[in-house]
Amino acid sequence: MYMDKSWKSVTYVRPSQSTAPDRSDKDIRILNDMLDVIFSYPELRSEIDSYLNNSSKISAIKTLKNYYDMYHQSRNYTLKHFKFTIDKYQIRLNIHNKLNKLIKRIEKWCDRNGYEKVGLQKEVKDELTGDYVYMYTDWEMVDDHIGLTVNDRRWRPSNKQMKQYNRLWRKYVY
Repeated sequence: MYMDKSWKSVTYVRPSQSTAPDRSDKDIRILNDMLDVIFSYPELRSEIDSYLNNSSKISAIKTLKNYYDMYHQSRNYTLKHFKFTIDKYQIRLNIHNKLNKLIKRIEKWCDRNGYEKVGLQKEVKDELTGDYVYMYTDWEMVDDHIGLTVNDRRWRPSNKQMKQYNRLWRKYVY
């Protein structure tokens, strides 16, 4: 009986579990430095925002590369670094844009139904009188998170917060 042994010496290779590109500590440091530059220069940031909001990632990458060619000539970065930086920044920009849409949705809902009916995230009562001293509304929470996306580069919403945004989106249907 004839046995086909042509596949005997083949090594089976399975893809790794990680879908993220393999990045060294040096690459991560470079990406963080580039993100710091984007957040430090409002003109550069607004130009990159404009390109990313108009679905032109290539132009955003070119803008960042040209900035580094002009102002940081001593640094020699590859196109991979610029692309990964823009990818990471775009995720943050998308979250920022969606939070802006959510806050506008809450405002439209409040215009129709009344601002006194907006949901509350937290209530603080005075122990002596029983009156509410402070009420933290859904709108204030979303507004605070928008501020964090703009001002704190290291802040990212958790999974729990993302689910909360989805609940708020479904709640404030106008």
